[in-house]
Amino acid sequence: MKFRSMATAAAALALTVAVAPAAMANSFDDPVGGGGHVVYTDGTDTLCVSLPSSSSYDVLDITAAPVTAGRGPTLSFSVHAGGKTCKSLATAYEDSKYTYNGILAYDTVCRCGTRVGGEFYS
Repeated sequence: MKFRSMATAAAALALTVAVAPAAMANSFDDPVGGGGHVVYTDGTDTLCVSLPSSSSYDVLDITAAPVTAGRGPTLSFSVHAGGKTCKSLATAYEDSKYTYNGILAYDTVCRCGTRVGGEFYS
């Protein structure tokens, strides 16, 4: 009887492990135009925004926010040509869905340019 209980427990554990959802967070590098990039590194929970000095745009403004309020911080970036800024998402709940939206602008006054956006899991 003890063997049957142990076998049943082992089978239940194997089934639980087999059907457990995989982590959804993945690192990515999203080219957003003008040579700009939005990069998420899952291993360090870091979101980076960059715009090369050779870009025809002057600034890349991005805001990243969790889809569900309270699941992590909202981050804002304003990166000028030749710049790169990285910020931490370490305080976000694991596998929180985020969206990012912003604009590649020709100057900081009018913010005329190209809209960019996407989504990811932290």
